[in-house]
Amino acid sequence: MLNYFEKIRIFRKFLFSYLLILIIPLLASFLIYQINILKLKEKAIETSENLLYETINTIDQKNDDLGRLAYQLSLDLNVQTLMFQKSKDDANLVYDIYKVRNSISPYWFTNNSFRNFYIYFNNIDIIVSPESAYVRPKDFYALYSYKGLTFDEWNKMINQEHRSRYYLPSTTVRIGNNNESVITYVQSLPFNNKKNPKANIVVMIKENEFTSLLNRISTQYDGAAFIFDEHGQIIASDNLKENIISFDKVNKSFTVTDKNYIYIQSTSKFNNWTYAAIISKKELSKDVEFIRTISFIIALVTIILGILVALLFSYRQSIPLDRLFGIMKFTEMKKVRNPFDFLHSSVEEMIISNNQLSDKIQNQLPILRDSVIKKLMYGDYSSSKETLILIEQSMIPFKGEFGFVGILEIMNTLKDMALEMSKEMINEMNVAQLIIQNELTEICGEEIILSNIGTDQVAFIKSYDENPTSDDLKKMEINLSKLMKQLENKYSIKVNIGIGRKYDQLLKIHQSYEEAKSSLPLIQSLEQRPKIYKYEDSFHGEVIEFYYPIELEYRLINAVTDGELEEVDRLLEKLYSDNVTKRIITPNMGYQILECLKSTILRVLAKNSQINPVIVEEIYNQFEELLNKKMEFTSSFELVRKLLLEITESIHERKFAGNMQMLKKIKETIKINFSDPDLCLYKISEAVNLPEKMLPTIFKEYVGINISDYIEDVRINFAKTKLGETTLSIEEIAEQAGYNSAHSFRRAFKRKTGTSPSDFRKMVKNINK
Repeated sequence: MLNYFEKIRIFRKFLFSYLLILIIPLLASFLIYQINILKLKEKAIETSENLLYETINTIDQKNDDLGRLAYQLSLDLNVQTLMFQKSKDDANLVYDIYKVRNSISPYWFTNNSFRNFYIYFNNIDIIVSPESAYVRPKDFYALYSYKGLTFDEWNKMINQEHRSRYYLPSTTVRIGNNNESVITYVQSLPFNNKKNPKANIVVMIKENEFTSLLNRISTQYDGAAFIFDEHGQIIASDNLKENIISFDKVNKSFTVTDKNYIYIQSTSKFNNWTYAAIISKKELSKDVEFIRTISFIIALVTIILGILVALLFSYRQSIPLDRLFGIMKFTEMKKVRNPFDFLHSSVEEMIISNNQLSDKIQNQLPILRDSVIKKLMYGDYSSSKETLILIEQSMIPFKGEFGFVGILEIMNTLKDMALEMSKEMINEMNVAQLIIQNELTEICGEEIILSNIGTDQVAFIKSYDENPTSDDLKKMEINLSKLMKQLENKYSIKVNIGIGRKYDQLLKIHQSYEEAKSSLPLIQSLEQRPKIYKYEDSFHGEVIEFYYPIELEYRLINAVTDGELEEVDRLLEKLYSDNVTKRIITPNMGYQILECLKSTILRVLAKNSQINPVIVEEIYNQFEELLNKKMEFTSSFELVRKLLLEITESIHERKFAGNMQMLKKIKETIKINFSDPDLCLYKISEAVNLPEKMLPTIFKEYVGINISDYIEDVRINFAKTKLGETTLSIEEIAEQAGYNSAHSFRRAFKRKTGTSPSDFRKMVKNINK
């Protein structure tokens, strides 16, 4: 009977163990499931936020384009001349208006957002647009009527008052016979004259240019999206129902009144516009509900199968112990309260193994210590408690939670030369790092905390039990200066030392480390003297900015777009020289220069849409990979230079091929139509679909002569053939060759050949005889 109950007890213990093993993963899975559900919702919201950020960036770019338009027009000499025109009676007024129209017409073609814009000149009460000029603004208002605004209100608000980057929210405007929703942008000129604006630049942007971007957000989760300014005025919206939002006049923000929606927003740093998205909770939860149902079914099936498997395994595992107890005597069973007591015999072996493990940990302590130091400097820890435990376990000699971080960088030119270090070079640098550590420990004592960074840096942490005084810092600087001289005189090792600001928490060590790293010079030379660079001195005194003015960027973009390899190379050389030779730039500044060049390349690619999208994507990925590698500035800059020159060469080849084809069409057109006396640049440009202004420039560049000279050569060669092969009169040949009169033909023939048509005919006949 006792044996029976003992068997049941053993079976229950096994069954309980297996059920516990089953329940723990299920509970963990349930927690993971709940976390995943939350993550899915957060991901959906994050997706909407990303769309919101993309929309912000796109619209900010449009707004930036408007600002650039205003800036470029403000520099236009023709616009400036008309701005300061005092009277309509000026004799040159019509010609000045004509010049302004010609000046602003190119902008009308380059950007769809500039299709409806004009300049109102306040002194002479005249509107000039790329299409026309309006001596009476009422004539313009008749074509572009703002709903809800009379002519006087419109003229005063839009044209006459001073406005700086002003946006009139979406308004219905009658353009011809159609009504359009338009957002109006106004910028007064000059920029700094608020009391008496001389002119207003007005750009009418169709609202759908904004709402088409917002539509991606509103349609994804059956919601709405809108933009409002700092005053709460809604600039543009998509699918917005007024009954689901309310405006808080105190905080100047919108809130959702319907609990079935989620409200998210983000503010642009460019113009303080707020972009808001309203997301339907129902649409957001569709995928979540499906996952919840599937997860419940899987969990239920798992529990049923798990219980069956637990019963089976418990029975099978209890059989060997049942047999064991079957052969044991009753007295022996009374002594054994737990069927697993036989495991106690292995305790001694476990203790021995534990001691061996402790010895191994002790041997690995330097590696553990270095790992903890590096993680402290890299900011990998987020908990003070965890940090203190790890410091204690690795026995790092921190005095307290105060101190600062410094970096000793070995002065060498290998990394600036973008050379891969050989094994011998690496060994030499490792020896130098070891020497630096030994000398620094000898001077500063054992309490200094050291770690090698890369192959050419040694980082140190100087800790204090209380906030270090200025005397403490001065003493440390004296020791570091002594160290620099000792390393140079004794071992011929030159080092620069970067020192970060003081930290007052262990979790702020990484901040001091980053400051020390950024204080070191980006470019170094063995000709320079070793020096201590303090972050406080570098960034709290005079700020050194890198050199990349907007004029240089424009010239670089134009040179790349025009395919001018030599000019691109020259401008990049100037950029590098002015930043590296004439300035001392930090790693952060070097990274900013590369980011600016990335932006320049993206503008070039956007401006040249004929480039294959696959190539554009490849270029973008190459640049991202370059920035992520964080190579030395000189090496990175050379790679960027190579990338820009490749883009320039590609554009040059495309333009050359396209221009050759265009030249062929021009020559064929002239060959067919040279007999037309009225043949002119306009007719040729219409025939080949090329702007009239560009035609003579392209022809001269690739053929080497003016197009008018080429037409005359074709006509004279035709006339020579007719004079030699036919008996037609001079007047008939002149007419067929495209001349208005025989007199003009004779003069042209004499100018080109040095002889008259009659003498040329006689000369040809004599030769034929």
